[in-house]
Amino acid sequence: MSATIVLVHGGFVDGAGWRGVYDVLTADGFDVRIVQNPTKSLADDAATTRDVLDGIDGPVVLVGHSYGGAVITEAGNHDKVGALVYVTAFAPDQGESVNTLLGTFPTDGPQPPILPPVNGYLFLDRDKFAESFAADVSEQEAAFMADSQVPWGLDALGGVVTKAAWQSKPSWYLHVTEDRMIPPAAQSSMAQRIGATVVETPGSHAIYVSQPGVVADLIKKAAATLQ
Repeated sequence: MSATIVLVHGGFVDGAGWRGVYDVLTADGFDVRIVQNPTKSLADDAATTRDVLDGIDGPVVLVGHSYGGAVITEAGNHDKVGALVYVTAFAPDQGESVNTLLGTFPTDGPQPPILPPVNGYLFLDRDKFAESFAADVSEQEAAFMADSQVPWGLDALGGVVTKAAWQSKPSWYLHVTEDRMIPPAAQSSMAQRIGATVVETPGSHAIYVSQPGVVADLIKKAAATLQ
């Protein structure tokens, strides 16, 4: 039985951005599930992800993009998860949160254009969304992503990991060299800390949208170890 692939999106977006990766993987015969997290709190998102995992038979490759990396770090302790794939993603340790990691990022490079919170939720500046998040996505698609943003809850950023799944599960990391949301240097340090198998590629934070084949190839490498 080949592994089932479960895809977890990050902040400001929803699961629809995984469509290209989904198409590549399903064409290759994989069973793929996409988690639609509300991104209100880490605890809720991890619970939503575990609900999806509960309904799967056999081993799972759990994939997280950006904030989704924190979600898979928490939810990946599920006994069906055999491998973790981080796509330019946060990889917190026990007791850490996305906010904790943000505080360690270099301050001399591009900074995410996150607007001040409104009613406990964050958005990116629409006028700077394409440049910061989706620089290698078509202008039309980047504009749609900017205008269809999902509110990102402060409780999602501040949610603390209770047990880091990468401590006991093998992990892979897609290091994206032109990311202007999560600095490449921060990606490198997180990938090294978790002992991930690293693949490097040029691209933007929206690499899963712009280059689905590259992302799918790394997922397939992880899946091949579970057969």
